[in-house]
Amino acid sequence: MAFEGIETETIAVVAVLIGVVAFFYSNLGLGGGQLYVPIMDLFFISLFIKEVVPLSLMFAFVTMLTAAYTHNKKGLVDLKLGIPLALAGLFGVAAGVLFTSTVEETIVKAGFAALLVIVATKMLYDIYRAKAENMDSPEAFTRKQWVAGVGVSVLIGFLVGSFGIGGGVVSVPLIIYVFRVEARRAIGTSALMGAILTPAAFLAYVLTTAGSGSEIPYGLVFIFTPIVFVMAFVGSTWGLKKLRTPIVKTIFTCGVYLAASEMIYSLLYT
Repeated sequence: MAFEGIETETIAVVAVLIGVVAFFYSNLGLGGGQLYVPIMDLFFISLFIKEVVPLSLMFAFVTMLTAAYTHNKKGLVDLKLGIPLALAGLFGVAAGVLFTSTVEETIVKAGFAALLVIVATKMLYDIYRAKAENMDSPEAFTRKQWVAGVGVSVLIGFLVGSFGIGGGVVSVPLIIYVFRVEARRAIGTSALMGAILTPAAFLAYVLTTAGSGSEIPYGLVFIFTPIVFVMAFVGSTWGLKKLRTPIVKTIFTCGVYLAASEMIYSLLYT
């Protein structure tokens, strides 16, 4: 049996992999697009990258919304910081969607692979150096911090729109290193940002594809989104109780390197 040219067995495998990603990445303030996109690119060979990205955005939205909810219940979301940064990020979303919708697929994949390598290497460096975590969060921020934060948030919006990620690969380090916020609170605040930016980017793709001859595979959205929701909710709830931040960072780093390898393989051999 096939669904839109995709075998049912393939859909089942992807469902399991996406569920695992949602389980772990909901603990990281990340949408999971770093792995959702490579997974679908590997198994759904009939889909173009501009069709895979909006799928990833929907899954990232569910993952980050769930993570934001569970972290907020623990008081680990800074609304006064996250909402302004997310609003700034909206300015970059449209540019990101336009980028992926118009440039060659190989360029998009190459940019995505480069992003993954850079982010994973930075995280690995921090783990190796045993970089000290912020143990508390400031109550107010300086003008310099806000200027830097808004500028980087526009870049985050671009990355969300162009690569189908939740933006946490940049927003978590931004909140930790620029705003000096404790790691778990930074993760929750990043999840809030992603929960705002990802649906905006998805809507932009809906408007962009209308009448263009390209169509978002909505059937796959309906199949996978409930799985992502359940696994993200269970994962974020369990992870807040059981997982320490270094363990979560290590899982994240290994996963991103694997994703980068898949995207490079796709560029070289497909």
